[in-house]
Amino acid sequence: MLKFFYGFNSLLSLLMTTVVIYWLAVSFFGLKTPEPRPKRKPEKRFLILVPAHDEEVVIGALVDNLMGLDYPKELYDVYVIADNCSDNTATIARSRGAKVLEHYYGKGEPRGKPYAIAWALRQIDLNEYDGVAFFDADNLVELNFLAVMNNHLLAGDRLMQCYLDTKNPRDNWVTLSYAAAYYYMNRAWQVGKTNLGLPVSIGGTGFCVDAKLLQKIGWKARTLTEDLEFQMQCLLSGVRAVWSHETRIYDEKPLDFKASIVQRLRWARGHWQVCFRYFPRLLKSFFQEGNFGYLDGAIYLLNSAQIVAALYLTICSVVQTLLNNLGYAVAFFPQIMPDYVVLLLLVIQFVYMWCCLKMDTQLSGTLLIVFPALFFYNIIYMPLFVWGLFTCKDTNWRRTEHVRSLQVHEVSNLGK
Repeated sequence: MLKFFYGFNSLLSLLMTTVVIYWLAVSFFGLKTPEPRPKRKPEKRFLILVPAHDEEVVIGALVDNLMGLDYPKELYDVYVIADNCSDNTATIARSRGAKVLEHYYGKGEPRGKPYAIAWALRQIDLNEYDGVAFFDADNLVELNFLAVMNNHLLAGDRLMQCYLDTKNPRDNWVTLSYAAAYYYMNRAWQVGKTNLGLPVSIGGTGFCVDAKLLQKIGWKARTLTEDLEFQMQCLLSGVRAVWSHETRIYDEKPLDFKASIVQRLRWARGHWQVCFRYFPRLLKSFFQEGNFGYLDGAIYLLNSAQIVAALYLTICSVVQTLLNNLGYAVAFFPQIMPDYVVLLLLVIQFVYMWCCLKMDTQLSGTLLIVFPALFFYNIIYMPLFVWGLFTCKDTNWRRTEHVRSLQVHEVSNLGK
């Protein structure tokens, strides 16, 4: 039995090491900021969609922000989807100048953001628009967002994701841990993949899609991570998501640790749901067409499995060490990488995090706090992915409460 476990763990460790090397290679290319698309005159017409469920605290600030974007007012419309609201979300959004679609569910109808968006898109004539942008109600948006998306559409891009920043990174260690994770991923994954010509990831907000592409694919996303599902549907249709580093949104992160657990468990469940649905199709498309983008998408979907595997191997290593110290000569965990290599990787991650903060934010002076926060963020995520695996059939949407009502000028100085 021990031989079986040793062989299985050896294979798993080798696969994990290969993935780590792949991500390190990709992240190396993230150190070069990609060139922006050429600036063009405003031409494309945009629909902005904001799904909102009981968001009266923050919706006013976002609508004010969106109504003041640096783009001709006749070339975009702002729609707020007041989704089953029991507060003043609709009234506030309407008073600030947004068009409001009030949506209520019938008995037994599935509820949540994906269904609200699908309903809203059936109420709006997409033929009137060239692009559709999606934001969450708690967001704030850089004023150049639509101008940058106009440049992308005129350059031939069809699915764009902007830089994902944090509205409240300094509130406490919970929000800082979120911010650190996003700052790191923006560089290591998004920019790295951009410079390699690989598809980037859609982050659930701050993304824009060509209206004709949206009409072709439709909004059929039904998982708890509808953004990831839509991204994979586009990828399988031959359209890769591209990164827009020159504009950003500021997303509110939960202040409460329990709220962050609920939110990240939803993400973990959703990731598993998308993985089970689309991983086989992506792998099949890769072998049929030889497009590496499909394989990269499949590897990204396996991120949930990689995290669970990392937790399993860590437990095996600890158990083996304890048994050996107690005098039991057992070996079921192979050490693929020497200790000095593991230490070197940690040093590289520390330096890389400093580069991310220095290049993209004004938080570089807090590195000694940010790095432990990032470490803790990842450690907490590991058991959540295990829990998410065994509960991935749960599709109930549990909202995250938003309470930080700020103006865009109060947060835009965080970025560069």
